[in-house]
Amino acid sequence: MRWLGFAAGALLTLGTVIAVMKTLIVPRRAWSMLSAFIGRSGFRAFHAVATRLPSYDLADRFLGFLAPTVIIGILGGLLGSFVVAFALMLLPWADLTFGGALRESGSSVFTLGFVSTPEVVPTTLDVLAGATGMIFVAFTIGYLPSLYSEVKKRERLVKQLEGWTGSPPWGPEVLSRLSLAGALGRLPDLYRSWDLWCAAVAETHMKYPVLPHFRLPRAGAHWLTSLLAMMDAAALDLILRPSEDGSSARLLLRQGVGCLRDVAYPMRRIEPVASGPGIDRDDFEQALTRMTASGFPIDRPVEEAWEEFAALRSRYAPLAYDLAFWIIAAPAPWSGERDGFPGLEARPEMPDGWSI
Repeated sequence: MRWLGFAAGALLTLGTVIAVMKTLIVPRRAWSMLSAFIGRSGFRAFHAVATRLPSYDLADRFLGFLAPTVIIGILGGLLGSFVVAFALMLLPWADLTFGGALRESGSSVFTLGFVSTPEVVPTTLDVLAGATGMIFVAFTIGYLPSLYSEVKKRERLVKQLEGWTGSPPWGPEVLSRLSLAGALGRLPDLYRSWDLWCAAVAETHMKYPVLPHFRLPRAGAHWLTSLLAMMDAAALDLILRPSEDGSSARLLLRQGVGCLRDVAYPMRRIEPVASGPGIDRDDFEQALTRMTASGFPIDRPVEEAWEEFAALRSRYAPLAYDLAFWIIAAPAPWSGERDGFPGLEARPEMPDGWSI
C-alpha cells in the first residue's frame, strides 16, 4: 500500500506541476482541473449569496472579494496538493504514519525544516519539496502583480469614459455629451483607443478568466457596461452619420465582438439565450430625441436607422447581456437584466466552466 501511495504521490506531483505551469507560466489559456473546480465553486457560492442581497451596492461590495478569494483558493490548493504528494512519496522510505508524513512534507514545502528523516531518500524528497515550495512562491510573486497590472490598465479607459460621459455609461449619452462639448471630432481617436483596449482585454481575460470578476471601487462603473456603451456609440454613429468616415467605428465593433467572445469562452456554457437588439423601437427613439437635443447630427430617417441599428446590435448585445448577467455588472441603460434584484428575471442554470 505504501508503494501504491508512492506511485499516487509521483503522479500527483506531476499533475500539480503541470497545473502550476498552466496557471502561472504558460502564456495562453490552459485548462487545469484543480483551478477549474476551485474557481467554479467559488463563483457559484459568491453568485448565490450576491443575488440574495437587498441592493446592488451591497452585492457589488460582496463580489469585490470574489476574485481575490478564488485566487487565494487556487494558490492554496496547488500548494496543498504538493504537500499531499510529497507525503505520499515519503511513506515507503520513512517509518511514518500518513499524518507524520504530512507533517514532514509540510515542514519541507513551507521551508520550515522542523521535521526531517535523516535517511538518504527521505532527505532527498525533503530537499525537493523545499525547492518546490520556493519555486512556487517565486512564480506567485510574479503572477499576482501581473494580474493587478492588467486590472489597472483595463480600468484607465473606463475611468476616462466615466469622466467624459458620466456613470453609468450609455452609448447615446457618449455621443450626446461629446456633441454638447463640440468634441465629435475626437470620436475616431476614442474608437481607436477602445479598439486597442478590446484586443488587450481579449488576450488577458481569456488566459486569466478571474480578471472579469475584479471590480472597480465605484459600484456604478463597470468595464463591461463601458464596453457595451462604446459599441452602442460606434453603432449609432456609423448608422446616423453615413457621410462620415466610419472605419474606426466599424473596426471597434468587430474587435468588440471578438473581445466578448473571448471573455465568454472560458465559461464554456455561456451562450446567448435570446436574440435581437435587446431594446425596442421606443427606447431607440427616446435616445434619438436626447441626441437631437444635444445637437448631434442625424442624417437618416428614423425607420431606416432603427432597422439597421437593430440588425447591427443583434450581433453583440445578446452575448454582452449574458456576460453582464453572470458577472452581475453595474446596472446601466441598454445593458440587460441582472439576477436576484427587483424586477429582474432569474436564469435556471449557471455557466459550467472556469479555468485559470
